[in-house]
Amino acid sequence: MQNIIAQCIGVLGLICSLASFQMKKRRHIMALQMTASLSFSAQLFLLGAVAGGCVDLISFIRTLVFSQNGKKWASSPIWLALFAAAMVFSGVLTYKTAWDLLPIAGSVLSTVALWMKEEKKIRLISLAVGPCWLIYNLVCGAWSGALNEVLAMTSIAVGLWRNDRKQRDKTDDGKTSA
Repeated sequence: MQNIIAQCIGVLGLICSLASFQMKKRRHIMALQMTASLSFSAQLFLLGAVAGGCVDLISFIRTLVFSQNGKKWASSPIWLALFAAAMVFSGVLTYKTAWDLLPIAGSVLSTVALWMKEEKKIRLISLAVGPCWLIYNLVCGAWSGALNEVLAMTSIAVGLWRNDRKQRDKTDDGKTSA
């Protein structure tokens, strides 16, 4: 029963994560990412995957702070270093197998992505996060989390094409042929 509950909570995270990469506004991306982090953290704790659960919990707090980085208190680059260090430290404390290194690597990359202000950079760096979490979720039996990573990588690619193509098209329209 606990496994079924974990998978259902993971589905909520999946929905929020996928929707986030289709948002045009950074604040919408961040709100959905916070909900996804909490959901996936709960899923991983229920499955006994403590390293990933801890990192996702730190990811929630990180995203909450980063969503406020337009404000003076939250705009310091110290936050970026603090959260990356917290994830690595959490990994050291919860390390059991080499697989536990994957969510740490993925979350540090995600931390860098969410620090960015440009939506395109958020999507590009987030694309590299997927393989780390995909493998970890498969190893831990977090099936909805693994599905999330496959779909998230696809969604990010679609988001890049859909949202960032307009910028390319504007640049191409301004060019003249010689």
